[in-house]
Order: sequence, then structure tokens, then C-alpha cells
Amino acid sequence: VSTQSTWDLKRVMEIPKTMKAVVRKDEEGKNISLEEIPVPVPKKDEVLVKVMATPCNPSDYYWAKGEYGAPGMKPAPPIVPGLEGSGIVVGVGEGVSKDLIGKKVGIFCETYEFKSYFGNWAQYTIKRLLDIYVLKNQAMSFEDTCSLFVNPMSVMLMWHIIEQDKHTGVIHTAASSSLAKCLFRLCKKKGMPIINIVRSAEHVKDYEAMGAVYTLNQNDPDFKAKLAAVIAKVKPSVCFDAVVGDLGGLIFKELPPYSHYYIYGGLSGKPLPEVRVVDTLFAKKQVRGFWLSEQLPKVSRDRVLEDLDFITADISSPNSCFKQAIVTVSYTHLRAHETLRYLVCRLLLEKKKNRKH
Repeated sequence: VSTQSTWDLKRVMEIPKTMKAVVRKDEEGKNISLEEIPVPVPKKDEVLVKVMATPCNPSDYYWAKGEYGAPGMKPAPPIVPGLEGSGIVVGVGEGVSKDLIGKKVGIFCETYEFKSYFGNWAQYTIKRLLDIYVLKNQAMSFEDTCSLFVNPMSVMLMWHIIEQDKHTGVIHTAASSSLAKCLFRLCKKKGMPIINIVRSAEHVKDYEAMGAVYTLNQNDPDFKAKLAAVIAKVKPSVCFDAVVGDLGGLIFKELPPYSHYYIYGGLSGKPLPEVRVVDTLFAKKQVRGFWLSEQLPKVSRDRVLEDLDFITADISSPNSCFKQAIVTVSYTHLRAHETLRYLVCRLLLEKKKNRKH
């Protein structure tokens, strides 16, 4: 959701005392509403950002529901959801150069150590210097800038794993997602064989149109046989799975010895079944977790900035790996089809609507 498509720096720099923000007030995410709260004040090594655009990722949905993060690692409510976004630096704390004021930035909410759980579904947000990216190309749109982290940076970190561990092939699930398509395009560009697992014949056709060689529909009656055959042919040594459940168990069983199986989502709502002793003890297969908020601190700041430079340059190129579709959702549509997922979107749109009256 973009709060405004055009902006005036002088107007943006007029900081009010209060702001609108989506606030989750309970652990379960049943009490979530649009609230008027004080505009936060940046402390040492922090900046105040006027939020101009922010997306809604599946992880945002689970965050709003109170299901994001492990037990014992979640901060007590109230919290402001919203993992990423874009905006303009309008204030700085101690130790931060005032040269940053007025700069367009991409913003990310650090959630691993929970040093800050002030998200981006608000008119203003507080960010550490580590959690902003100052655009080299200040002409980039807020819409393109608001989705630099959750999908593109996840894909870049997956690619670093592929390179560092010298994997020879990739298999991934939920391949119709924006993240998965970014991963496919990057692997294709780099010449890395990749097997795409989707849920429909239509998605298979989409991948064929993108030049994919190996795409399987998990709902085909002969899927198991096709999966075994293509894994035997490609010999992927790493899997990135956002589904898990029975599909994950089947893939893990078919993976070659010494493979690494990464879980980065749980769309099936089920655990990984039937992990056989023979696979882990003798075939030396490994099950690992991939969580962006945990992976980012393991990478040097210089490398992260280098990756973000690569992503932003790529977005502006004709054959982009990382360009993501921006879907405009109408306020009235959300009102008519309201669920918890739509509610958080509508609350953001509501402030835009009110501004016009």
C-alpha cells in the first residue's frame, strides 16, 4: 500500500506530534486496529522515517496474527506490524549525520534479536542505521523500493548458500510465489539447474513461458513418479521449501545423499513427516531452517549493501530478476470481502482515503 505517489519534501518534513499506525494489542492478533499514537523520537544511532509505501507479505500476515517467531522470542504487545517498506528520513538521533535527512530509503524491521519491534505499518517508523538502505538512485519509485528486503534479500542469501556450499542443483516449492520466481530467474541467469514445484497446470505454463526446463504440478496423479525421475536426472543438492508437510517429506526422501533441505515457510500447516534414520545417519542429508532475520546478521554490512546495490540495479533493467508486481487493492473491495488478512490492508488504505476528505 502506497501512502502517496508524489511528495513534497517541505511538506514531508513537517512532523506532527501524533500519527496513524496499525497496532496489534494482544498475543493472538485478534485485537488489531488503526490507532492514533505519538510519533516516535529517534535515539542514538536511529533515524525517523516518514513511511511512503509498505507491502503485505505472507510473513506480515502471520506477524499481525501473532504467529511470527518462536515461543519465548516474541515481544509483548502492543506492537506495530510491517516488516519492510520505503520512505524518507525526516529525523536523526545522536551519532547520525544530518546529511541523511531528506534521503529516500528502503526500510526493514529487525525481528531476530527483537531490539526493535516497531514495524512499518504506520505513518512514521523508527529504524536503526543497520535497518535502512539509502538508495543510490534516488529517482526509484517508493513502490519499487518498498519490497527490497523480504523477497529479494532472501533470494540473495539463498544464492550465497548455493555458491558457498557449491550446490549443483536446486529444487524449491511454492514456486508460483514472488520470492520463488525471483529465485528461479536468478538461477536461470546464473546457469544453475532448478526444479520448480507448483500447484496447477496454469503455473506450469507460466514457468514454461519463462523458459523453465523442469516444472512439476504437485497435484498431478503421477507427481511422485515425475518427482523421483527429475531428481534422479538433475540431482539437486539443496531444497528451499515453503510448504513442508507431506510434500516436504516426499522431496526430502528423494533428495540425493549429502543434500541440504531448508525450511523457510510452512504453508501446509503441517510438520515434516517421515524423516528416516537412513537419510540423516547414512545419506548425511540435513534439515535446516532459513529465516531472513537470522541470516542477515551473519552477513557483513558491506555484503548486504553490495546485494542491495545489485537488486536495485537489477530492478531497473529490462530483464529483471527481482522486479515484483505491484497490485493495487481498492478500499471498497476490502470492505466487501473483509477478513483478518484484508483488515490490515484496509486500515492502511483508510488513512489514505481520509486524507482526501
